[in-house]
Amino acid sequence: MEIPNSSTVLVFDADLITYQKGFKHEETPNFDIVSADIDKWIYSFFEKFGTSHYILYLTGKGNFREEIAVSHKYKDRPARKPKWFKEIREHLEYSHISEIAEGLEADDLIGIHLTKNPNSIHIGIDKDILQVQGWHYRYATHNSPEVPLRYISTEGFLELDTSAKKKKLKGGGYPWLYAQALLGDRTDSIYGPDGYGDVKSYDTLKDCTTEREYYEAVLAVYKESFENPEERLRENMNLLYMIRELDENGEPVLWEIPDEGS
Repeated sequence: MEIPNSSTVLVFDADLITYQKGFKHEETPNFDIVSADIDKWIYSFFEKFGTSHYILYLTGKGNFREEIAVSHKYKDRPARKPKWFKEIREHLEYSHISEIAEGLEADDLIGIHLTKNPNSIHIGIDKDILQVQGWHYRYATHNSPEVPLRYISTEGFLELDTSAKKKKLKGGGYPWLYAQALLGDRTDSIYGPDGYGDVKSYDTLKDCTTEREYYEAVLAVYKESFENPEERLRENMNLLYMIRELDENGEPVLWEIPDEGS
């Protein structure tokens, strides 16, 4: 099946839209101007990808990760909300096709959507969702260029971008998940082992060829860094892991240690 096509669903992280458009319009005096800009921006992707099917995902109340995080409080540094935060959220929820993630994050609903509906394109700039197999498109921002539409498989990739002055680790699929376990994510208060930046994390993982090898390489580092390495690694992996499915009780299916030979 050729992607995109007229039935392709465009999947947006509406949390990002809320903050990006909110900060852009902090000096805008009238919300009608803000909402018109948001609508024009969303609809511009209809023409770009030749489809008018779309859904916006928003984070709601509660988050299962708050119970998993025992080493540090999850997201203990809440982001400042822009001027039009409440109005933008309401506009996205009630004036567009949307769904609110209760007990999960918007990223999790995107992960579930991409897993269930392969004829979909994730449109956003969040690096975390690149763990999930599917089609991804990153739009340009004031400080980052566009990344054209691409398909990322579960097996994914890791690469060290040396084009800029500071080397940058990039990836997708499970290699990117294990790299995140080394890098940590300070925005979400997830702390990996000390001293593991982009280059050292890449050097640690670059020769791995299976998920089990990635796991064992990361576990070896955790054993050198933490008192209870297995528990700490499981905690961080479940905080970092984007949910792909819910169980029969509607609970998120978490990360599992990969089997030998996998």
